[in-house]
Amino acid sequence: MPRRNLYGAAGAVAAFCITTLFIVLSLVRGAAPAASTENIHELFASEDEYLNHVKAEVRFRDLKLSVVEIKKGDNFWKIARDHNVNIDTLLGANPYWNDVLARVNQRVVVPSRVGVLHFIYDLSQVEDIARSYDLSPDAVIVQDLPLFYRLYYRFRKDRRPLAVFVPDARPSSDTMTDEMARKFALREMFRSPLAGRFSSFFGGRNHPIFRRHSFHNGIDIAAPHGTPVGASCEGVVSSTGWMGGYGIAVIIDHPRGYRTLYGHLSKVYVRPGQKIHAGRLIGRVGSTGWSTGPHLHFTLWHNGRLINPMKVLW
Repeated sequence: MPRRNLYGAAGAVAAFCITTLFIVLSLVRGAAPAASTENIHELFASEDEYLNHVKAEVRFRDLKLSVVEIKKGDNFWKIARDHNVNIDTLLGANPYWNDVLARVNQRVVVPSRVGVLHFIYDLSQVEDIARSYDLSPDAVIVQDLPLFYRLYYRFRKDRRPLAVFVPDARPSSDTMTDEMARKFALREMFRSPLAGRFSSFFGGRNHPIFRRHSFHNGIDIAAPHGTPVGASCEGVVSSTGWMGGYGIAVIIDHPRGYRTLYGHLSKVYVRPGQKIHAGRLIGRVGSTGWSTGPHLHFTLWHNGRLINPMKVLW
């Protein structure tokens, strides 16, 4: 065959390949309109299906998703601290939670860095997610994909949800169960006064000193002596000083009728009438009053009525 015919045949093949590629690309672009972010609860039939999918199917290049099983004595704050993330990160990776009370043998998705996990069906939704966080699409991390997946994924009949991660973001109530979304609204207002282990919860218990059944009007958070204690919410300091069984304590009045008490402190750094912001250092953990060891007693009222602090803290 003459050389020019060989060149001509090769050119025709190249042209055909390029034309085919442009056709495929145009089909991919036009196969479906850009979609909004998916409702996670519509992508998976159950929490178990979600957890199994994350464990078996989701891999990132610079991010690890671990599925951790809760052991006796664990809580979500401890899990977050052990993995160098925060409670919001766990909330953003576990959309089936209805509360923040850890249960033995419960499985929890734990990202290796702070941020929020989302799932999508269409890669164009990356732009929607980035826009909702006021970020560039390049800031959103997409899970590892097979070679050329972006070209052919819309034609697959067995498409599976794709994971994307938004670093350093906080979760949105849109991805939560209705029950958790209602609780998250208060989470926007309150924060935990310190990181530690919950050693006693709100409700009936056997008193550790008097050895009789009694009502515990708050939660106890065990922490080393001297651990800083921050205000759970902005407000005005109502009173400070010795308060009977609470030992050295601080009471703060907050907006919308809320009031908090911080008991068994070793030191106090605020005074009555002082306006403070959320997280402001108000004292340090101690063991004053009726206490068997260093911890913080935290009580919460709303319009004068006691409520379980776990309804607003996580």
